[in-house]
Amino acid sequence: MYVYYPSCNYQKWFPDTAAHIRAYLETQRDVRIAGCCHLTQSAPQTGDVIVTVCMTCMRGLDEMRPDIPQINLMEFLLTRRDFPWPDLRGETITLQDCFRARGKTSLQDAARECLRRMNARIVEMPDSRDAETYDGTFLFHGPSARNLREAPRYFGAYLPNHLTPLPPEAWPARLRDHAALYTTRRVACYCNVCVTGAREGGTNAVHLTELIFGA
Repeated sequence: MYVYYPSCNYQKWFPDTAAHIRAYLETQRDVRIAGCCHLTQSAPQTGDVIVTVCMTCMRGLDEMRPDIPQINLMEFLLTRRDFPWPDLRGETITLQDCFRARGKTSLQDAARECLRRMNARIVEMPDSRDAETYDGTFLFHGPSARNLREAPRYFGAYLPNHLTPLPPEAWPARLRDHAALYTTRRVACYCNVCVTGAREGGTNAVHLTELIFGA
């Protein structure tokens, strides 16, 4: 079975798309839907595959459930032969990778393949994939105590060396500077914080799943 973690923040920030995703997954007989990753990490059993839509859930479950394989929702959708991919009619879209997706080649590949399935033309950022340093505002402050406790290798040992701590009043200028790098009308991200950061920077950013589910 696939066990889907819908992400508390994703459901809060993208409620319409979250509802579309849930409705679709409820039609898939090999999927069951879990709750908050912090509270239901024991839900997957041997033989299951975890499906995530959030970079923090992904990194947390990597350590909380290292015994269970994990894929992103986009990777899962690419396995569905009858999934109704929308047609973006050749629209040119910038793809924004996420810093927390470094080392997740299959996730990075899936984001690009989803755009190709939707007949979009992809513009790559100057730094992309494992060279990506952008993560919205996530790298401007330290991780939460809960994330440190549940995934100490990533949030406690790896992440601090990549943080650029800034006071909140300095965030808007940094987000605008990054947004100035985009050259297309729309930007597609696959991270909650990347989307909100790009929007705060003044761009027409969407979560890639918003394009996939047409919400």
